[in-house]
Amino acid sequence: MLKFFFSKKKRPDYDAVDLSIVIPIDLSYRSHDILQRIKRLVAIAQDQSIGFILGCNAQPERQVQQLQKIIAGCPQITLVIDHSTSGHLSRLRNIALAQVQTRYVMFLDIDIHINLQQIHNAFTEVQQHPAQLCMYPCLYLSKKGSKQVNRLTLAAFRHAYYDFRRDLILHLAFPSSIIITDLKSVHAIHGFDEQFIGHGYEDFDFMLRLFQHKGLIDYQPALLLDETYLAPMMATGFRAILAESQLEQLLNKQYFLHIHHEKDKKSLYHQQRQANQQRFEMKLKQQINAEATVTDTAPPYLLKAFFQLLAQHSLNRPEYSALWAEIQGHKLRK
Repeated sequence: MLKFFFSKKKRPDYDAVDLSIVIPIDLSYRSHDILQRIKRLVAIAQDQSIGFILGCNAQPERQVQQLQKIIAGCPQITLVIDHSTSGHLSRLRNIALAQVQTRYVMFLDIDIHINLQQIHNAFTEVQQHPAQLCMYPCLYLSKKGSKQVNRLTLAAFRHAYYDFRRDLILHLAFPSSIIITDLKSVHAIHGFDEQFIGHGYEDFDFMLRLFQHKGLIDYQPALLLDETYLAPMMATGFRAILAESQLEQLLNKQYFLHIHHEKDKKSLYHQQRQANQQRFEMKLKQQINAEATVTDTAPPYLLKAFFQLLAQHSLNRPEYSALWAEIQGHKLRK
């Protein structure tokens, strides 16, 4: 049964944290929706110790001015304007990164539901992680689920996923681009590749370089396999290899929420995804040692690793069956 909660007016008193949140903002798309997200962020960030740094395109000018007015009274939010002609997500993240002065940095997008306790938990966890890196599962909510974000607890959404409540949740992304790590490592890999344009693959490229820098993965031919999945444990190729190093996150309660929004797949922003995919593959081929050992990442590669993890923690496999149930979501939303 899903549990409801109603937030109290009293705000939690957090100690200072050495963490900044980087969020790219492009007001050329869904500007009204994004500005509403920013208003909520202002209400949450006020009087808190975490800094939010927004990398934003200079255009459209009117919407940018609206954004500046919204955040004017919130010193916890820093706006960095990109006046170049590119304005792609990689560029926006990099100009925001240039303003980070904390030891740790977390990467979110504007459609992630901000929960301060969850962010503080992630900050505590990354400090204890041997690799100083954590990647979190992300639940993509449906329209119906998105309307419940202020009523249902984060734990309730997690339970809903494992109860196959696809009326609330579209799917679980793992690996995901929700990452917290040390700034020094981000600088070591030179941040995001600004040759990626529009939408897509710039995050995967960043993640692979970061994970390899941390010694969590090796450059190997299996990374060239690029196939989507219906269930996270059925992932193959680079997705499976990224997920394997962070499987324990699926056992924890740190599931982030992605608020639903409409996509204009005909826009140039999304059409550039294919060009990004080609660049992603080209870069990988340059890094991979052709003589390296080839890992067979086809199922049940990831599933075996997860089953071993469940056994180590004495957890029941059926409770996590949603992770390997290859069922199209729309069939559960009828």
